[in-house]
Amino acid sequence: MILQERQSLLNEYADKSQAFSEAVERLRRLNNEVEAFICALNEAGTAHRACEQSRIRLNKHLARC
Repeated sequence: MILQERQSLLNEYADKSQAFSEAVERLRRLNNEVEAFICALNEAGTAHRACEQSRIRLNKHLARC
């Protein structure tokens, strides 16, 4: 059970990290479009927070083991 939970948390963290990476890549491509850049920046921030929350859950799980 603990190994399954750990794997699930690792998978979630990997997915959230990938989503954050993709949001940052979209942001990098929007140099000249101000409104699109602001929207992409907001999306990157949201993805970053989700990634951070996932990492915190993983760290808490690992601390219990």
